[in-house]
Amino acid sequence: MFSKNFGNIAIWALICIAFIISSCGGCNKTQFNHPRAAIEAPLYPVKMQRFDKELFEADTAHLTESLHALSNKYGVFYTSYANDIMRMPFMPEDSLFVRPMRMLLGIERLQELHQIVDSNFKDVSDLEQDLSVAMGIYHQEFPQAVVPKFTTFISEFGNGNVIYDSMLCIGLDFYMNQRFGDFYRSLDMPEFMIAKMQRNYIVPNTIKSLAIGLTDYQTTKDKRFLAQMIVEGKIRYFMKALLPNVADTIVMGYTNAQLDWCQQHEIDIWTHFIDKNMLYESEPGKFMRYLNDGPFTVAEDVPKESSPAIGAWAGWQIVNHYMAQNPKVTLHELMNETDFEKILKLSKYRPK
Repeated sequence: MFSKNFGNIAIWALICIAFIISSCGGCNKTQFNHPRAAIEAPLYPVKMQRFDKELFEADTAHLTESLHALSNKYGVFYTSYANDIMRMPFMPEDSLFVRPMRMLLGIERLQELHQIVDSNFKDVSDLEQDLSVAMGIYHQEFPQAVVPKFTTFISEFGNGNVIYDSMLCIGLDFYMNQRFGDFYRSLDMPEFMIAKMQRNYIVPNTIKSLAIGLTDYQTTKDKRFLAQMIVEGKIRYFMKALLPNVADTIVMGYTNAQLDWCQQHEIDIWTHFIDKNMLYESEPGKFMRYLNDGPFTVAEDVPKESSPAIGAWAGWQIVNHYMAQNPKVTLHELMNETDFEKILKLSKYRPK
């Protein structure tokens, strides 16, 4: 089990997005080079749609016409943005939300936020380039799939990433740590969350949302911890495959120290799950603590010096081993595979 020579740290945990990925761990010296990420794929040009800019710079003298154009262009996202994200009241006689939108656009703090966001994201060519690489690989690995569109919005720090049909939407105000660190803290957001609310997490988080959309149905059918952790592993393998040049720490949302901890304690992590009979546990209250984000993993017999979401990290290792042991399995086949016992068995994952 885990070594006991750790000091006590008084700190609390919250659920958030966790990114857990690694190339090796502990005494298990197998190196994973993500062969599918090395496959040459032509770029799939991405041009981000700036819904935030188009909305907050709409012609208020002709607002109905402007909103009608936005509704035609963005479809369901326009309605969902107004109704779900910004919580505007829907009235059948005002399907364009003209009255509440006029009020929204008149709020000074939102106009100021738009101006700050626009100044920080006036040039998004770096994001578009990274997404073009990712979508080139995605289109090659999933040739029958619709390549999503990418749309930006602001929600006054409410949402980072949302999915609507074939549209991946990015809340740019959720990625401005340098300018809004103090504001985020005023909302009682913990430091482990704030550290990831910055520009270099935009593309990884967006690709993660795509992966979640491909696999979320799988954990509604199979409630066991084994299924949950392997799905988490598949999501992270997918991220690394589409983003071959992104640092593992960014993909994971880990610090270097947290990654090192998982690598050094891989045997302990796996032994912990086996000793606790966790793999086939189907009660979420007993295993979600191993998948949640936080400053550490809050679970019995797991030290406070641990990394967060060690269950997802272990799932990633299983998937790495499975793909290394079965090189003919495509990324598409991996994401669709729902026989989680098969993945574990064929992975031959036994850290020692």
